[in-house]
Amino acid sequence: MITKPLIPKNLNSNNFDLLRFLLATSVILCHCYAIYYGWEGFAKIEPLMKWSGGKISIGSAAVNFFFVISGFLIVRSFEYSSSFGEYLKKRMLRIYPGFIVAFVLSLFLFGPIGHMTTFTQSAFFDYLNLIPSKRELANMLSLQSPLEAVYFTNLPQSGLNNSLWTIQYEFICYLLVPVLVWLGMTKNKWLLFVVLFLSYAFLCLQSLGYVFQYHQSLSGGVIGNPYYYPRFFTYFLCGSCIYVFRNDIPRSMGLAFISIVLVLLGLKLKLLDVFWPFTTTYLLFYFSYHTKLQFPNFAKHGDLSYGIYLYGWPIQQLVMLYFGKYFNPLTFFVAVLPIVIVFAFFSWKLVEGPALKLKKKRILKVA
Repeated sequence: MITKPLIPKNLNSNNFDLLRFLLATSVILCHCYAIYYGWEGFAKIEPLMKWSGGKISIGSAAVNFFFVISGFLIVRSFEYSSSFGEYLKKRMLRIYPGFIVAFVLSLFLFGPIGHMTTFTQSAFFDYLNLIPSKRELANMLSLQSPLEAVYFTNLPQSGLNNSLWTIQYEFICYLLVPVLVWLGMTKNKWLLFVVLFLSYAFLCLQSLGYVFQYHQSLSGGVIGNPYYYPRFFTYFLCGSCIYVFRNDIPRSMGLAFISIVLVLLGLKLKLLDVFWPFTTTYLLFYFSYHTKLQFPNFAKHGDLSYGIYLYGWPIQQLVMLYFGKYFNPLTFFVAVLPIVIVFAFFSWKLVEGPALKLKKKRILKVA
């Protein structure tokens, strides 16, 4: 065992709650640009899109880091589950209740407010006629977002709750963990690293334009769009490897400095998928388990990150619809974030928190 590992023995002394809150609010900030300008303008104006030459946005980077944290927590959750059934129950209780409530509210609260010119019963039924009910039910059960082209088509960017599309891929990653364990990951942890390396190599080839360039749709049915598998698998497995090799990875200011240099080099060379997965993962855990910068009570009133992610887009669309002319992207963000946090708070108190209490035990905080 190394003298000073990146991850200490007490895994619960971390900054994951703070990080996930910051990542979720970063997604809101990114979407303020997307909703204000539409995707075409967003690609030219959003800060990280400009700096990276259109390779990545603030929101996409935040989602990648979400997957890294999930990879770390979910492997531990499986390790401490007595069976696949218990593991699956915990994962479904974490994802589905909040998702379903947000999906239903998007369709039957935020949608009508955004589409009805008069708030009457007949106007509400006219709105309901717009909804492809069978398709939306399938989207909800398979953790996809509502159909983009149906809602808010009069705004710069259409879509009722476009943020939800990544949730399906996160759940697919949850299902990947038992497969890796059955293949022998717990007996030979280097197997996990081999799988990570293969996924990373595929991501690099994809980024360089050699393989697998189909990406026309964010949606791909029950199994998602395989175009996004290399990206999400790579970042998820980076987090998983940090957990599995936690006693072998040193905490080093030198490694942190090198990681920062390589992150900046990736931006400069427009090779983010080549330079970022390992370097940003190291930096994320370097901060998460920093010995002096600890915020253990950040989420003592609830973990709002999932709720912020679930409710950000539809609330932003409504604010844009009614008050967009008074804002620019930054003032838009300042105005909308407090509203989103209120919805996230009630999501935690009324939906997510009660659902988590149905678990037999909590292995790691909001794992």
